[in-house]
Amino acid sequence: MDFLESSAVLVPALTGMTLTLYDGNPEVLRQFERKYCFSSQLQRIYTARGLEVFLQEAAKDCMYDLEEPMGTRFTAFESHGKWVLLGPYVETKWSDHGARLLLAKINASEAVLPMYKAYRCKLPIVTQELAVKTAFVVAENLDSLRRTVETLHLEPDGKGPVLAFSERFTNAKEVTHRYQLEDRFIEAMSRGDGGEAHRVWRQMGKVTSDIRFLSDSIQDQLVGAAIVRTLIRIGAKLGGLSPVLIDSVSQEYAQRMKHSRSKAEMERLISEMIGRLCDEVWEGHQSGWSPMVQRAVEYMELNLSRPVTTEEIALAAGEKKRNFVSRFFQETGMTIKEYLAKKRCAIAVQLLANSEASVQEIAAYVGYLDNNYFSKVFKANVGMSPQSYRNLHKTSPVK
Repeated sequence: MDFLESSAVLVPALTGMTLTLYDGNPEVLRQFERKYCFSSQLQRIYTARGLEVFLQEAAKDCMYDLEEPMGTRFTAFESHGKWVLLGPYVETKWSDHGARLLLAKINASEAVLPMYKAYRCKLPIVTQELAVKTAFVVAENLDSLRRTVETLHLEPDGKGPVLAFSERFTNAKEVTHRYQLEDRFIEAMSRGDGGEAHRVWRQMGKVTSDIRFLSDSIQDQLVGAAIVRTLIRIGAKLGGLSPVLIDSVSQEYAQRMKHSRSKAEMERLISEMIGRLCDEVWEGHQSGWSPMVQRAVEYMELNLSRPVTTEEIALAAGEKKRNFVSRFFQETGMTIKEYLAKKRCAIAVQLLANSEASVQEIAAYVGYLDNNYFSKVFKANVGMSPQSYRNLHKTSPVK
């Protein structure tokens, strides 16, 4: 990968601005127009033809800092026969008041405001100084040409009797479709239907990529991943999973996503999180337990290594202690104490067979500080003492 190709990845990740390379291929300019031209009458510089003419006439020893009539900016320079375009970007956050003043200045109506907001909020907020400095850093690594900065404030060529704006940013149909897909995704998650959840998630990616995100940079992908994690959490909670379990899984994947190095890795982690929580929801539904008991079970399994009280578990399940105890026994056939012992012994079994930890260390790990009491509980559940189980089932240590 050469420096320009690397810059096309690094600049969006570090600044939010896209970096477009134009080497004479007209399709590059057509794509630029489709993405960034809100009004061909007011933003001639963002049309394929207007940008082509400008670049043909532009000086090779200039760094151009351009501001167009709709309030966006971009930076451009040439090196070795290729034009490098950084942006477009905006310098300030969205303001209804500021937008109305601008639209009034260009004789546009209030009806344009929602479209303009959809267009403008798609662009990153970057200072002019950072944009120009970034362009110089890239240019200095490409050649030794001394460039002067030329700032151009472009004026519309002519407004005509009626201003035309790109219907692409009316986006009512696209937004409605996106929300419908999000509803379908949440509903699939709530059923534990991993196949459907994955299918809808892929459809969501196709719809949202053009509305929400500027590039495939890790920075933008992290924003997208955070949105998807929220939808996953909502669906899993509707599916009956406890908030404690959902939050535990969500935090784990948030950390892993933060350290992702590519879009593909980010998507793999999202897919994995969808599958994992769908499986949890599905298993909960298959158990036949009520959501209240399911929440209690999940809470206990997350806290097996420490002493937990019945009151604490009932609170996590969202039920009063008296009602909770009777309902738990009715649905599971076990008391809280019996269920905890069963689950703790299941973990102890794995550690006895597959680790070098002492019986006392394993007892403490699964929540029993009294080694003798642990041995008594273990024998009642497994049918033999912890040491006897280890002697019978111990595997060779993995090297």
